[in-house]
Amino acid sequence: MTVLPRPCHYGANYMTETGYWNSLRKLLKNRVYAWKINANFTAGIPDWWGSGSHQDLWVENKRIKNDGDPPAFLDLTNHDDYLTVLQQNWLVDRYNEGRNVGVLVFSKHGHVYFPGLSWQDPISKLDFIERAMSKKDMAERLINILGELPIEPPSGLK
Repeated sequence: MTVLPRPCHYGANYMTETGYWNSLRKLLKNRVYAWKINANFTAGIPDWWGSGSHQDLWVENKRIKNDGDPPAFLDLTNHDDYLTVLQQNWLVDRYNEGRNVGVLVFSKHGHVYFPGLSWQDPISKLDFIERAMSKKDMAERLINILGELPIEPPSGLK
């Protein structure tokens, strides 16, 4: 018996944050620098860091639980389901230092980016769905935020 993936609005079925990262990374690759952070000894650090010609950015990826369907009101500060207290503190502290931070939430309806500290404000399910975009469109948005890097390396580095 063949098991088919559950249908998703944008055709993407991400079971884990790691699987999501791997698929997003393919769209960012060679256009911006993106580094998956594996911090086994320090809790709270975001999932990845990106850098481009405009700025750098620390991003925490979060998956909507319950088969990817957002609750009536999505509260990312709910540390039991979304951002841990350590993650929240890290993002706030870096933001207050002038760093660029954000939270990228993915669901069966698509992907929503919360820049800065906007993740602190709960949003309705309807607002989430209206703001959701495809993974490809989200990758383009992140590339625009970071600034696409030149395709050719600087002279002397070839």
